[in-house]
Amino acid sequence: MIWNILKSRSFLSAYILVILMLVAAVVLQQKDILFPEIAGMAMGVMVFPVPHWMKKPVHLWLSPTLGAFIGTSLNYLSLMPVPKIWFGLVIIVILMHIFRVNFGPTIPATLLPIFLGLHEYVFAITTAVFTFVIMFAAFRLRNPEKLSGDPQHFRKKTDTVIITIVLALWIGLAFATRLEVLVVPPVFALIFEVFHAKEFTWKSIPSRLAVLTTTAILSVGVYHLLAGSIIWVGVVNVLITLILCNLFKVPVPVAFGVSLMPLIFPVWGTWGFPVGVFVTTGVLMCISAAYRQFKNKKEYNKKD
Repeated sequence: MIWNILKSRSFLSAYILVILMLVAAVVLQQKDILFPEIAGMAMGVMVFPVPHWMKKPVHLWLSPTLGAFIGTSLNYLSLMPVPKIWFGLVIIVILMHIFRVNFGPTIPATLLPIFLGLHEYVFAITTAVFTFVIMFAAFRLRNPEKLSGDPQHFRKKTDTVIITIVLALWIGLAFATRLEVLVVPPVFALIFEVFHAKEFTWKSIPSRLAVLTTTAILSVGVYHLLAGSIIWVGVVNVLITLILCNLFKVPVPVAFGVSLMPLIFPVWGTWGFPVGVFVTTGVLMCISAAYRQFKNKKEYNKKD
């Protein structure tokens, strides 16, 4: 199974795109080019196609690009980091609701430049370039006939408000306790999507939690083992994540984003990072599962 994926054209295409991002960051000496979620998006389109991502490919480019530009622009406001991040989160969630966007990685694309304090638009421009390639791949790979038969659902406003408040409080907690390892943008993208899923049970948590936590542990290990080599760390970590997704039989595209996070911020390269991923993923997934069970039970009682 793993060998078939490794030699497939879809994986090689996604892998090459990630490597190009890593090489560009090294050659141009611009770490701002690195956007971990590019790896997750590439795998979630070309290798483990996420159905609702494939429905409107243009959002794969337009949404994260707009988010990246908004996030970078907000850094010119004279606000403290936390209010600025909250402001960015609220703005992008409102825009996602207005334009009916069901693409979670839009959130980390917005929050990351604020969290990193980026003032130049290198991150936003390169995000636009790489996501354009991913959008093109989605147009090529999607099956319009199959997608057209799927029922059209969009998240409820109440659910969106609640998860936005939860994420905002979590970010506030991370900064208040000075535990930046609890800020895990790719996980926020995953939580935003599963919180709105019609079916998300407690049984869905262990395997996803295992993949993300193990990915974080091994990614930090590789980061220290191959210290100073952005390209090799990225190349190895993406392969490890692919193996883990197959080992646990749960394709989690955002795990590929988690695997590259040690490259862009010092705290995410420490051994506290896997703990942060475990706690953040575990707590927020439990909240999502509990809320979904509550909502489903409420709807079931109404039918009776």
